[in-house]
Amino acid sequence: MDMLLRHVTIEDLAHILQAHQARSPLPELFDENVRQRAVKLARSNGLWQALDEELDRERPITVVRRSLAREFSRTGERARAEQEIGHRRKRLHQAALALWLSHPKADLDDLQDLIWAFCHDDTWVSPAHPRPIDLGAAQFAASLAEIVHLFKHQLEPEIIERVHTELVERIYNPFWDWTHPQSWQTARHNWNHVINGEIVRTALYDIDSPTLLAHMIHPAINHMTYAIDGFGDDGGCFEGPSYWDYGFGHYLKASYALYQKTAGAINLMREEKLQAICRFPLATDLDAPIRATFSDAAYGYLSTEHVLLANRFIALPELYRLAAQHDDGSLRLSSLRELALYGGEKAPQTPDLRDYFLPDLGFVKLRGTPSVHSLSLTAVASHNGANHNHNDLGSFMLYRDKTAYIVDPGRPRYRRDTFSSRRYESLFCNSWGHSVPIINGLGQPAGRTFYARMTIENLNQSPTKVCRVDLTRAYAPGLLARFERVFRLDQAQMHLLDTFHFHTVPSELEEAFITFEPARLVDQDQAVCLGSGPFMQVSSHSPGRFVLEPRPEAALDDVQGRTLMRILFVPETLTTEMTLGFTFG
Repeated sequence: MDMLLRHVTIEDLAHILQAHQARSPLPELFDENVRQRAVKLARSNGLWQALDEELDRERPITVVRRSLAREFSRTGERARAEQEIGHRRKRLHQAALALWLSHPKADLDDLQDLIWAFCHDDTWVSPAHPRPIDLGAAQFAASLAEIVHLFKHQLEPEIIERVHTELVERIYNPFWDWTHPQSWQTARHNWNHVINGEIVRTALYDIDSPTLLAHMIHPAINHMTYAIDGFGDDGGCFEGPSYWDYGFGHYLKASYALYQKTAGAINLMREEKLQAICRFPLATDLDAPIRATFSDAAYGYLSTEHVLLANRFIALPELYRLAAQHDDGSLRLSSLRELALYGGEKAPQTPDLRDYFLPDLGFVKLRGTPSVHSLSLTAVASHNGANHNHNDLGSFMLYRDKTAYIVDPGRPRYRRDTFSSRRYESLFCNSWGHSVPIINGLGQPAGRTFYARMTIENLNQSPTKVCRVDLTRAYAPGLLARFERVFRLDQAQMHLLDTFHFHTVPSELEEAFITFEPARLVDQDQAVCLGSGPFMQVSSHSPGRFVLEPRPEAALDDVQGRTLMRILFVPETLTTEMTLGFTFG
């Protein structure tokens, strides 16, 4: 894809901004009809009542305790500090929302006091990211700039001037500081879109001079191209669906702000690849909030704001089904921005039951023949060098009856070790926590040189759909002459066939299938029954036996504290050529 703004110089951009200097990056904020509609939505969504209950002008403004800020450096834990930072910022957003809605609890001085307190903070950077600018600092800067923009005629000049000073010192100057290069500026992952995108939004709200504004945002927009390059041409996000929502969501926010500020003269969403990226969550959805959780993904709904913004540029009403909804299909709203953007859109009544294959990403979702108990299968086959990588090539998920029976455990609870040389000690990141074979006591190594290739038959056809994954290069060199995994999916069953060709007879081989569901051995250890009703049975076509291996230590990494269960199959004999078959149904 061409570099963003490839044919627009800084001078061109300055002229465009000059022509539309009076426009807001979010004009809905100043539309009285939109505001009146937002009041009604806030009342019906429970936001109005939450302001009643939670806003308290007399409550002291807290600081983030030093001991919590140091906890990450001391112990590697970050959750408590991030929670306290989040609570504090939530209060600021609630104060702004109340003032915009003319809520009885609204208090301009309260908002100004909160803004002033944040301006006195030592840093806006998360304790887990000690650097000049991080994800949280960029997001908070954009939020603060937006609040000042919204209430610029009500806030005292001292507040407005102080915020601008802090933005210069904390955001603009570090962005341009050549003595402290920052890799996120041209990274091919979510940090790029979050920080560059939020710098663009911050500047659009805060900088009045078209010339200075153009010089600030032009390179940040250029930089965002590199993160787009990090997606496959098929739109696939190697970091998984959670980081699509987080990373690309900020690209959508910046694109919409620039589109509005320039009255549509600059549209960063024209390219076909960007439209493919917008469709990516449809490929990973199983039954929202259940979705494929490869890489550091987790179950969850898409941000309402992000699906609304995507639909400003491309008609994808199917995305609304992936956001949290009320019973009537209307979308749940949780922020000032969502209230301003929402126009009554509703999720389609019928689910998207299509199959999806993303060859660049190496991901497939196959649906069984539609019925009450039809199966859905997802599988991954990319490489083990992606950002937020797990060593999980050939792993899969099986979903039926509102239950994920075979799972990818997804994102671990983030600690210092999660992003260190000890990352693959976690079951959530290494091969032992995924439904892949362990050979000679070894899982898959990390790195781009370890990869798999996927081919599909009968996509969006029936009755039987086939996914073939060549996993020969997913394991250490010299171990396998060939390894192919084949999934066959019909309405009620999935058949798995693993064919191994070893250079020498392996000393150990165990097949593993991962679940969080209750599991018990049946048929004299020749099968496993999963679930608490309805059930799924896993059976083998090959001589050997199943073993259940609960891993309670994994509960420390799981955000829900669940015990991960490894369902192991140990073959009766080992040879240089082996075929192991299983049925799930």
